[in-house]
Amino acid sequence: MISEDDVEKLASLSRLEIEASFKPVITNHLNSILEYVQRLNQVDTSQVAPMSHVHGATNVLREDRVETVGSSAPVSPLGEQSIPVQEMLPAESLLQNVPDHSGRFIRVPLIVE
Repeated sequence: MISEDDVEKLASLSRLEIEASFKPVITNHLNSILEYVQRLNQVDTSQVAPMSHVHGATNVLREDRVETVGSSAPVSPLGEQSIPVQEMLPAESLLQNVPDHSGRFIRVPLIVE
């Protein structure tokens, strides 16, 4: 079960300020949720096929591709403003500006305690 000290730690990790008078209420709510989850774990699901979601939708992804940005057509109905066409910078030149990267990915500090 969750204690008020656990609630304080969770609040700290979440960067939340919780008044002392609300800590017992939040503790009771979280314990109630955990009790419900334990009840759900007792349900026999041996005849249920594993699934990631209950509907038949699938994620449709497109291939990444480099495109030019901008247009010569007006982008505002209020005037003839247009964005000049520019070539996109290669990933390698963009990664020269970041403090740490691995391949084509930018590394960021871990913030989970």
